Amino acid sequence: MYSFTKPKRKPYFKEDTKLWLIFYFISFFLFISFALFLLIKSYLYTKDSQKLNTQIISLKQQIIKLNNQKDIINLEKTLYENILVQNSVIKTSIKNLLDLIPDPITLDKFLLSKNKLIIYGITPTKDVYNLLMLPPLESIFESTTTYFYQLPNGWYRFKSINTIKATNENAFN
Repeated sequence: MYSFTKPKRKPYFKEDTKLWLIFYFISFFLFISFALFLLIKSYLYTKDSQKLNTQIISLKQQIIKLNNQKDIINLEKTLYENILVQNSVIKTSIKNLLDLIPDPITLDKFLLSKNKLIIYGITPTKDVYNLLMLPPLESIFESTTTYFYQLPNGWYRFKSINTIKATNENAFN
């Protein structure tokens, strides 16, 4: 037999198969590149998470230090406020004590402790002291003891030892 056309070479793949293989290789390439992309991102995320974990640990340590410092500062603040309150109470107590002193009596010094007050001074007579100074002291203190020493000019130097009740101890604290 004889043919009028020359025989053509038969292709290895048909057009449909070539197109299908191109899409297959493209999708395979995309799949591999997407997998590589995910691996790289995963590696970067784990590296970042490790950095963040170390930062979290250091920040927690700093928070603990700051909380300790805050506690110390709060304690110092409380102590400072207590000292201010105590100073204020002592100041008003001393002012009230000095307001008790009548004009004819002169104080030389006084010693104030938690439960004791010692007053040194000069009075014109024992009666002036007993009438003007002794009643307020007896109303405040549990016991009052006074010693008089006569001066050459006729006046009296006195020493008054006053102890406060244990329940009223906060009056001078």
